[in-house]
Amino acid sequence: MKTYLINSFIKLSANSQHLDFLSTIRSHEWIVFNDNRSYVEKFLFLDDEKLLVSINGKSTYSKWKYIKVNCSLIIEDEKQKYLLKIIVCNKDIIVLNVDSTSDYSFLISSDSSVFKDVSYEKIQWHLARNFEIDILNDGQREQFAEEKRTEEKKIIEEKRIVEENRKKIFKGGFIAISCFLLLIITCFSIKNYKEYKKSHPTIYTTKDENKVAVDLGLSVKWATCNVGANSPEEYGNYYGWGDITGQNVTKGTDYDNVIDYQFPPRSTTDTLPLSISNSKFDMAKANWGDKWRLPSKEEVEELMTRCKISRAEKINGHYCFKIIGPNGNSIFLPLADLRFYDGKIISRGEPWACATVWTGNLSDIKQYSSKHRQLAYTLEISETVWTGEVSFKLSCGVRWYGRPVRAVTNK
Repeated sequence: MKTYLINSFIKLSANSQHLDFLSTIRSHEWIVFNDNRSYVEKFLFLDDEKLLVSINGKSTYSKWKYIKVNCSLIIEDEKQKYLLKIIVCNKDIIVLNVDSTSDYSFLISSDSSVFKDVSYEKIQWHLARNFEIDILNDGQREQFAEEKRTEEKKIIEEKRIVEENRKKIFKGGFIAISCFLLLIITCFSIKNYKEYKKSHPTIYTTKDENKVAVDLGLSVKWATCNVGANSPEEYGNYYGWGDITGQNVTKGTDYDNVIDYQFPPRSTTDTLPLSISNSKFDMAKANWGDKWRLPSKEEVEELMTRCKISRAEKINGHYCFKIIGPNGNSIFLPLADLRFYDGKIISRGEPWACATVWTGNLSDIKQYSSKHRQLAYTLEISETVWTGEVSFKLSCGVRWYGRPVRAVTNK
């Protein structure tokens, strides 16, 4: 059996031996590595501890035995016995050390894909790279050390990238969570803001130059736009009857206390008069000045009976009814609908919405429930979309619902 004298054999780390050594050694044909390619020595380890040795095709039998206690192999021929320490054993290579010497032998599996074209240098690199067994020469050892340094740098770089990615993921996750929380807070804030705006509506101001009255040929002149608007098609502000601020927005739970305070029933003392037109409760006078006031019930009835009304038309994106006086002059009334007790304005701007404004007169209709106090008269104009029929009528409205105000002035 060919051996190699290796004085610089360095085992860099402990190698655990295969527990299935016997199965491995029996399941392959082993070629004793030899630089002399003309001398081919093969081993077959048989089950009955017989060793078939073939040298260039000539075979003889020897004996072998595995010593588990010190992981050794005994090979015995007719002349002598060899105690061989098993250094490496796998399906590709077995490295054996003649006990107490620096002589080593290499058994290569004949069906190994790793050692198809085997050489001593290939064995050196295989053992160094896969088992950290150093049988390299000085030049190879320096090359191997450089490989190790490169590999260590690669591992460090990979760890750095992993850590960097982990930080990015953490940062990205933190940003995502922050954005999500910000979105929730924003949505919550928007919702709260919307709810706030329902009960605290924005109050708009009509510029003095837009407070214009038109003579329709009636007993009074009518303003060209709503209070709070600056053009005929704008909706303007919404007011509860007698609420000059436009801020008294009630909730459904307010019926028994707040509403009675803000809009007291006629049965209490110090209450609103039957007509608030030209009084301190007049929303038109309080916001536009002394010459302006709410129209009376009679003035609205005059508008209805003496004027013509045309179907709703769009002006700057807003649907409006056109009211034409007996003298041919006209005004527009936008389909502003009304603000309900919870601050919602549902159908504003839609063709099926109504155009409505307050009069200054409290209704003489009796209370119709304990939760709905006395009503006030309103002008309401609406159109049946599928027939085109226009309804132009005097109606009654709950006083705490917000409606637009269209002012009048005396001639």
